[in-house]
Amino acid sequence: MPTPAKPCTGQFSEDTLAALASNNDRAQWLTHPCVLCGQQIGGRLEKGRWIPEQHWPSVQYKERTRGEKRNVPKSGVLNNS
Repeated sequence: MPTPAKPCTGQFSEDTLAALASNNDRAQWLTHPCVLCGQQIGGRLEKGRWIPEQHWPSVQYKERTRGEKRNVPKSGVLNNS
């Protein structure tokens, strides 16, 4: 498979940036659409600004999923014996 030559420069919409800045419902953990290519991408806070993660529009990324929950007893102590 050939490596895509040029990554998307990435840009979030003003609404997305407002949601990330207000930090409601832990929005920074979600993926958001890139305005330029439409791909769902994550972001990172860099020098006070939210920057989209580097991505290549020609590559299909797997969705981020939550891991399986562990069964933890109500006591909060796991018995590993």
